[in-house]
Amino acid sequence: MKRRILLILLLLPISILAQTINGKIYDAETTVKGALVVNVTQNIMTYTNDKGDFKIKAKVKDTLYISSLFHTKIFIKIKENDFNHIIVIEVKKAINELDAVLLRDEREKKFDSIKLEAQINNQIKEDIKRHPYKYGVQPKGNMDFIAIGRMIGRLFKNKKPKKEPIVPITYKEFSVLFQKDHFFNDALLVFDLNIPKEYQPLFFDYCDAKEIDSKLLAKNKQVDLLEELVICSQEYQKIIEETKKDN
Repeated sequence: MKRRILLILLLLPISILAQTINGKIYDAETTVKGALVVNVTQNIMTYTNDKGDFKIKAKVKDTLYISSLFHTKIFIKIKENDFNHIIVIEVKKAINELDAVLLRDEREKKFDSIKLEAQINNQIKEDIKRHPYKYGVQPKGNMDFIAIGRMIGRLFKNKKPKKEPIVPITYKEFSVLFQKDHFFNDALLVFDLNIPKEYQPLFFDYCDAKEIDSKLLAKNKQVDLLEELVICSQEYQKIIEETKKDN
C-alpha cells in the first residue's frame, strides 16, 4: 500500500507538468486555420489545423499568445479548468466591416453635384474668414501674419523628433541565434518554419535582406521576432516553389 502511494506521489508532478491544452479558434464567421499559437511561458509553438483546432503543452498560469493574419492578437492565461474541456478562443477581425458597409451605403446614394459645389464654396468662404493667410489675404494691421506663420511653421518643423534608424539583424546574428538559443533552434527552423537544412543559409540571407529590427533579439521580444520569422518563412517558401517550377 505504501509503495502504491509513493508511486502515485512520484507520478503526480509528471502528470501536472505534461498536460495538453486542446483548443479551437474562430472569428465571427468561421474557424481560423493556420493561426500561430505560442506558449510564451514554455517557449512552445504550434498552428491551428484546417478546422481551427490546436493542441499544445501547458501548465496552469501559462500564457498563450494567439496571432493570425487579418485578426487582432490576443493573450490567454491558462486556468486549471481549461484542461477539462476544449477551450474556445474568439479572435476579432482587424478589418472594420461596419466601416465598409457604411462606405458602400454612401456610394449608393444619388450624387448631387449642385449641392456638393454649394457646400464646397461655403466651406472655402468660411475658411478664408478663419485663415486668411492661407489664401494670400492680408489681415488689417501692420503685422505680417503670413511671415509670422511661416516662422512658427519652421520652428515646429525643426523641433520634430528624429526617428531612430533601424539596426537590422545580420546574417551572422541569425546564424548564432539558431545555434545557441533555447527557443530559436534547429528544430524550430525545420519543423515549425519548414526550412530544410540545405535552405537555411539562404533563409538567413533572406531574413537579413528584410532588415528586421535588432531590438527584437531581446528576450522580452521573442514573440515579435517569431512572428516576423513566420512571415519571412511563408514568403521564402513561395520563392522556393516558384524556383522549382521554373527549373
